[in-house]
Amino acid sequence: MLAYLKNTSFLFRVFFVVLCISIIGIIWQFNKTYLTNVKASGGDVHEGIIGAPRFINPVLAQTQADMDLTRLVFSPILTIDRKGELHYVLADDIETAPDGLSYTLTLKHGVQFEDGVEVTADDVVFTVESIQDSLIKSPLATKWQGVEVEKQDEYTIVFTLARPFSDFPYNLELGVLPQHIWGTVNPQEFIFSTYNTNPIGSGPYHVKKIENKESGVPERYVLARSLTSIEKPYIQTITLKFFDNEEQLTKALKDGSVDAAYGVSPSTAETILDPKRVYSATLPRVFALFFNQETQSVLKSKNVRQAINYAIDTESIVNDVFHGYASPIESAFGFPTHDPNFDPTHAKELIESDGWKKDEEGWYHKSLNDSELQLGFTVSIPNLEEMKHIANLIQEDLADVGIRMTIRAYDQGNFNQNILRPREYESIIFGYEIEKPSDMYAFWHSSQISDPGLNISLFKDAGVDTLLSSLRNTHNPEFEKIDTAIISQYPAVFLYAPSYIYILPENVRGASFSIARSSDRFNTISDWYIRTRSVWDIFTNNQA
Repeated sequence: MLAYLKNTSFLFRVFFVVLCISIIGIIWQFNKTYLTNVKASGGDVHEGIIGAPRFINPVLAQTQADMDLTRLVFSPILTIDRKGELHYVLADDIETAPDGLSYTLTLKHGVQFEDGVEVTADDVVFTVESIQDSLIKSPLATKWQGVEVEKQDEYTIVFTLARPFSDFPYNLELGVLPQHIWGTVNPQEFIFSTYNTNPIGSGPYHVKKIENKESGVPERYVLARSLTSIEKPYIQTITLKFFDNEEQLTKALKDGSVDAAYGVSPSTAETILDPKRVYSATLPRVFALFFNQETQSVLKSKNVRQAINYAIDTESIVNDVFHGYASPIESAFGFPTHDPNFDPTHAKELIESDGWKKDEEGWYHKSLNDSELQLGFTVSIPNLEEMKHIANLIQEDLADVGIRMTIRAYDQGNFNQNILRPREYESIIFGYEIEKPSDMYAFWHSSQISDPGLNISLFKDAGVDTLLSSLRNTHNPEFEKIDTAIISQYPAVFLYAPSYIYILPENVRGASFSIARSSDRFNTISDWYIRTRSVWDIFTNNQA
């Protein structure tokens, strides 16, 4: 009898164990079928930046460090991606009047600054009026000249323009100062306020800790996830460490003291980093060899300018100088090259059709007014290794077809003051940035030939002037028509558009970028995440 009971007890225990295992298996299979991994709060990023912040303030920010921290601490009214599409952040809506002379902005309700005070129309009006105040000397002041700003109600602001300007919404890529804090600061004392380095904003992060060097210069900022921000980031902290130069930043990336960085050189990205950590795409910037036909007579010939265009191998520049972190272009707007124009044979044909003949050394000459004229010109560049490398490659390409190009390098200050501004060059390698379509006006309209305009090729075309003017007052500008009209005159050889390089740790997921300025990389910060958690599918729409 005892043996029977022992056997029964043993069988019962076995049955119980099997039953438990079966139940666990069913639950595991059920969870496997119905559980989903979702983003969860937590994790840290340690990013290195060259330079230190001085103004974490949307009214005063100037340097990359300034603008990067300002974007993290102050949510903008809206952002605009590379396709020109508006993404509302603090804004709920923006309406344009039929005549294009006014814009009505409606703010979202309930958005708060970090101290719990609501963001209202008063804060927006105060921010814009601070930019316009000549005593504050905001770097954004010129963008807001002639704009009247008026509060309509607690959440509505009307901007009135002196003339139509279709790119006005780009002005609203702007953080908002809290009036209840800054309104007590005298305009003359704006730049000295401690709120510039220890700010209170409405952004996705707030300043948790500041570490300074013995000199008082910031060495590290620790930013913590804001619980009140409308952007609702997942990553818990972002630590920003500041370096004097790229050499120091590169060393920090190698030793792991930082795991993220923006704007490192192509050689750094190429040689020391895991490709999975590198994000890159073309920036809206145009670098070109611009001709000054007023100071060098041989460049007056369209055939010669066209021949120079065919003689330069832009793909070689992109590969040799930038290790692929740039794109060959053929356009004043930076449109990519589809069919490479590199054709040395055709370049020689164009030159010879203009009456030029090669001498015994292989250089082109022409007899003009009883004197021998050599086909050659000088190029002025800033004394930077990258620019010198580019100029040397161009010099070699032109020498191969018989054109002599002499390189003159200047320190940056001398280059800007004595070469670029007074237009004292025969040709120049220069780059411009297109943040918005109307920027092209400053680079190509004939009214911008003299400083402070930026028409450095001294380009003049009445038809292009009309088209460029339309960029400012129409929402449907004729980009291709403008581009075709400019490049058909060969006022420059369009060389390349550089790429941004952003390194992130591999465990950061959800990152995507549409970058015009460095701080744009944080426009999608609310999508980034490191940690996940498992929830049933029925709860995925309700996750925080």
